[in-house]
Amino acid sequence: MNQNIATGLVFYRDPHDQLNFLINCHFEIKRPYDCSMLELHHFYLLLKRGNKVSKIDLPAKIFNAAFLAFCYYNKKLVGISAIKRPTLSYLQEVHKKAGITSEIEKPFLEIGHSFTLESVRKKGISSALKGLLLKKISNHQGIIFSTSATPTSQRFLLANGFRAEGNPYQGIFDHHIIYFERIQ
Repeated sequence: MNQNIATGLVFYRDPHDQLNFLINCHFEIKRPYDCSMLELHHFYLLLKRGNKVSKIDLPAKIFNAAFLAFCYYNKKLVGISAIKRPTLSYLQEVHKKAGITSEIEKPFLEIGHSFTLESVRKKGISSALKGLLLKKISNHQGIIFSTSATPTSQRFLLANGFRAEGNPYQGIFDHHIIYFERIQ
């Protein structure tokens, strides 16, 4: 990664405040086929609300995920994330945008489809969801990657053994997207 590009990764959060909030949350990690139609629909609606993903084939992409993660607060869905199974052509396209020229020779999964309602952001929901998802795939032998323009997501990835690779690039919904990768 180009080391001259600032990522804005300095922050402070009150861990006590986060912990108190997260204790009152209910987290669920499920395979899509174990979800009810209502759960899948609510995941779709929340992801769509984030307005950062293409809606083309979105229901099929959600159902193709390895795992879906849900966070409920007061019985209301407030946060989501997923372990996605992207196509090889998608990963190749991301590599090209980031200027990465290495061959893809291992199985791969992607952390993505993350969104938290604005009213409960900065309370650790997204990190908790992604942490639970990483535990679910701890036996995965291969590449786990994620792309993010969000400093909090970037901090989470770095803190969990991911390395920034390539160069930041422009996306359809975000600017200054950074590709992160961890090989297990």
